[in-house]
Amino acid sequence: MLNFSGLPRSALLICLLQLSYSLCISMLIPLMSFFIVEGLGAEPWQVGLYTGLLLPLTLLANRWVGERLDKGARVRRLLLVSSFALLSVTLVLTQVSSLLGLITFVIPFMVLANTGAGIVFTFARFFAEARSLDIARVNAWVRMSVSLGWMVGPALSYTIVGQQGFQTAFLVAFLLGFGFLALGWFVVPGDFHRQKSSDTPLDDGSINYGLLIAGLACVGFTATNSLFVSSMPLFFVKETGLPTSTPGISLAVKCFMEVLVIFASIPLARKVGPRPVLMTSALMASGSMLLFAQVETVTHVVLVSILEGAYYGLFAGVAITFVQGFAPDRPGRATAVYMNSLFLGGVIGSVSMGFIASAANYKTVLYVASISSLVALVVIAVTYKVKPRKTLMRP
Repeated sequence: MLNFSGLPRSALLICLLQLSYSLCISMLIPLMSFFIVEGLGAEPWQVGLYTGLLLPLTLLANRWVGERLDKGARVRRLLLVSSFALLSVTLVLTQVSSLLGLITFVIPFMVLANTGAGIVFTFARFFAEARSLDIARVNAWVRMSVSLGWMVGPALSYTIVGQQGFQTAFLVAFLLGFGFLALGWFVVPGDFHRQKSSDTPLDDGSINYGLLIAGLACVGFTATNSLFVSSMPLFFVKETGLPTSTPGISLAVKCFMEVLVIFASIPLARKVGPRPVLMTSALMASGSMLLFAQVETVTHVVLVSILEGAYYGLFAGVAITFVQGFAPDRPGRATAVYMNSLFLGGVIGSVSMGFIASAANYKTVLYVASISSLVALVVIAVTYKVKPRKTLMRP
């Protein structure tokens, strides 16, 4: 096989699969609130109706898919369901003209489309196990693909909307979604499923508190990121008086730094363990939010964005392997917990941002974001001795 940075070609194709999904979904998710208000003429508070219905259904769908994968369901079959749902979302969005239509016809497909990232992550885990590859390294590469997709997708969708309108943006997302479908068909073997051996641990059916704690810590990190991202444009431009290009510059610097640090996080976690890495990330996250609240120039923003990218790179590079480590017998379930923590933290941050800003100001949102990462630090610190539970082994 061809090798690039120690990964076989098949693993790189999995990264490309995740990248194609991330490009498509990142064109849709950040755009939805803007589309609901500007495209459908709904009230801003009605965005919460869409989010409030979508989130719990997505959490359930991710959990169901993870359980199915753990029990040996064929990966390609579930991935194709997610792919077709994603294509359906993009096409329906070109026709929907009311909030009721969005809720009725888009949410069911969006729920299934949102399972795509977790399926690819779980597939990567199964593939790494089957080929005896470095799981942490494969996870880091696949996670990096997500970051790359989100570097491009939101900017692309907003640019297209500004020049050609919503319908064109959704059609471009459809083309990217078709690429995801095609890659899923060719990259994932039709009969590929989890291979269980006599050494595969058995789940004893008890509550996995370690897994829940790991997921809770991820919620804290993700809420910090969501609070900052949702308030950043208005804080920089409206409250601080910086140029309108500042949010874009900050995001670009952050994402570039994040991709670099993701790879540094793997050898660091091997040397000191994942918990110290995540605790360091939490401290850096809290500090970066406090520093952002004090910026006065674009140069200040760039410097703090480097720190922000470093903290999120450490989190992104280590978190999924950390969470999966608490359920080696159920990687599908663990990946679902990880993905659901990202969804939950994102929604908590984006929804609470509006209430906090209305009650105080956008600088206060940054202070709350700093506290959120400290909560994640406390969760990891006070549960430091919680280890992956013992599992029953097959005779």
